Amino acid sequence: MQQIATLAQQVDRFQHWMVDQALPLWTSTAIEPNTNAVYERLTFSGEPDKAVAKRIRVQARQMFSFCIAEEFGWTGSNRRLVSDIWRFTRLHGHHPEHQHSYAHLVDASNQTADSKQDLYDIAFHLLAAGARYRLYRQTIDIRHAERLLAHIDEHFAADNGGWHEGDYDAPVRRQNPHMHLFEAFMTLYEASGDGRWLAKAGEIFTLFRKVFFDHKDGVLLEFFDHNWQPALVDGQTVIEPGHMFEWVWLLDWYSSLTGVKVQHFCQRLYQNGLLIGKESSSGLIYDATTPQGEIIHATKRSWPMTELIKASLVLAKWQPDIYEQKAADAIELLFQYYIEPATRGAYVDQLDGNNAICSDVAPASTLYHLIVALAKSVRYLDRSGLRQSSPN
Repeated sequence: MQQIATLAQQVDRFQHWMVDQALPLWTSTAIEPNTNAVYERLTFSGEPDKAVAKRIRVQARQMFSFCIAEEFGWTGSNRRLVSDIWRFTRLHGHHPEHQHSYAHLVDASNQTADSKQDLYDIAFHLLAAGARYRLYRQTIDIRHAERLLAHIDEHFAADNGGWHEGDYDAPVRRQNPHMHLFEAFMTLYEASGDGRWLAKAGEIFTLFRKVFFDHKDGVLLEFFDHNWQPALVDGQTVIEPGHMFEWVWLLDWYSSLTGVKVQHFCQRLYQNGLLIGKESSSGLIYDATTPQGEIIHATKRSWPMTELIKASLVLAKWQPDIYEQKAADAIELLFQYYIEPATRGAYVDQLDGNNAICSDVAPASTLYHLIVALAKSVRYLDRSGLRQSSPN
């Protein structure tokens, strides 16, 4: 009988891969040599896709990831790399009319291809600013975050809570950008100690409690009309189980900062996420279902597995004998289906309904999910005393 790997063993495996394979690839081959920008994605062979446009938010996500890598000692100093990426972002990604905001997209020659301002994008620019400030303590980063917050409050704040999707007509409002603003605001609060950021996070927690969380079905709603009423997409209520797991660790983090009780939310989101979102034969997570578990998209991206790892570790604080192994099992599935089949240091982004690879590129943006999952795993082991020594 094959021995089941423990959480400590799986986390060590995860960390070895990140340190020895992933970060060396994404900090070298995946960086555009003339500009030091982040390439949008790698091909399945591990080469940069030089012809594709670059989303400016991906520059922010990689800055954040490289800051985390340096903080945990998984690389040497990334300060020059992060500074170069931010210089590129400010030079090529700035919005043509608003100096404190960003465009959405540049083309392969790094000229503006889509100048729209998008709330989801801005969340990651705030997150990157918080990570840079926490690590390098440069006042310019926190000032940048303050100006960006003032900008979205002035231009995108909604009278009925939250912010609009951006400076464009959007058919629906989404919980997703607010979820990442929640993350960014808590990061900025921890980095700066300034209570305004925690107050902003509190506004989003209120939205979660009153709008995003369906108290009847115990699921996270994704799409809304402009009055925050649930909206159908193609006649269906769309649930993304991966986001349910993502909210579990964010809510637990918010509770650690404020003392607000969230265990009941975390347990319902976790259990119902598995109930409606897990494929029974593989243990992988569907991209989208209905609240009743009817499959909308049988595809399975890699990032929901990273969120399942983090959510399992939250519940492991209350029941370690059960949920530590669930986190270990999720890491095993991540390797089996998404890491081991890929080029060294890269990863598979998405599987089809039969769990065959259906995306032949590795988006740079996915590294953010992987590195946060690893960071939360390492921190859990350290706090629990489960890891005797660092593997590096």
